[in-house]
Amino acid sequence: MKSIGEMIPEIASETLDKMARGYELSQLLFTACEYGLFTLLTEEKEARQVSQELKTDPAMTEKFLNALTAAGLLIKSNGRYSNTPLADTFLVQGKPFYQGNLLKLVSKGYHDWSKLGQVLKEGAGRKAGERPAKNVFNESFILAMAEGALRGTLQQTVDVISGLPEFAGVKEMLDLGGGHGLYAIALAQKKPDLKAVVFDLPHAVDVTRDFINRYGMQEKVKVIAGDFNRDELGGGYDLVLASDVFYRPKEAVTGVMRKIFESLNDGGIFILKQWMLNDEGTGPLTAVLFDLKLSLSNNQHYLYTTRESIDLCCQVGFKDIQVIDISIPAKPSTLIIARKNSEIS
Repeated sequence: MKSIGEMIPEIASETLDKMARGYELSQLLFTACEYGLFTLLTEEKEARQVSQELKTDPAMTEKFLNALTAAGLLIKSNGRYSNTPLADTFLVQGKPFYQGNLLKLVSKGYHDWSKLGQVLKEGAGRKAGERPAKNVFNESFILAMAEGALRGTLQQTVDVISGLPEFAGVKEMLDLGGGHGLYAIALAQKKPDLKAVVFDLPHAVDVTRDFINRYGMQEKVKVIAGDFNRDELGGGYDLVLASDVFYRPKEAVTGVMRKIFESLNDGGIFILKQWMLNDEGTGPLTAVLFDLKLSLSNNQHYLYTTRESIDLCCQVGFKDIQVIDISIPAKPSTLIIARKNSEIS
């Protein structure tokens, strides 16, 4: 038998270390965002200055800043701290790609993950509807979704849609459950003769209007307040986009898809943008983790495989289905493009 000093594992343990210590780095990031540290450090400051402005303990503040420097979010030079390009791009409030609301939303999910062992044994117990939609899809949530979209998913989605042969003929579009409305705004900016409607819950469209006004699109993008599970969607649309709204039971999804089908003109297109699982349910990792988290917080919400999503479209009458992967790191989105009575194959 070999001595302990001669026994070396045949595989490295870095993956386990990264998983086990992920919490430490996330708490560094969440705490720094909570204090508005990166917005403060758009100019170089010493630890003493940061401590005074944040009203924090001086010794702990310096250790905290050093840890953020080691993590790659700050630069330390001659005893003064400033943001790295990564922090300056994504963590400074007021910058175009600010991610603060999204990170706050992620941090709230830690409570759900702490229940994993219990839920694994007992099953997901929370019933659908226990948390009012107004409490879930609030302004902070909608802003978080906007920040996530602007990291690249929105731009890729707009490029794909605007490149479709049918897009030249699209005059009226519906952004279903559109929240911030940025998809509708971006497509209307792309096509001068396009009129768009964003359909979402009454409290959500107040945020939508803020984005519409911010981009000066009041004449081209309108809102309809309602619940697409219960209310009619209107009609005469050439394009309907549903982005990340169908993490629901199949009966509910099918019911809304039928409304979408009926709301479209002949030859109209339906575009479903979702996180989807592979056929085995084992990837992509981000989507699998999201599917598990949904079960921790609500046993009525989950992800579908790409095949299941295609089948749902076909069940309500859509044809000529296309699947386009628009995944970027940590954002595994898929577009399903479905046509109503289209002759395009």
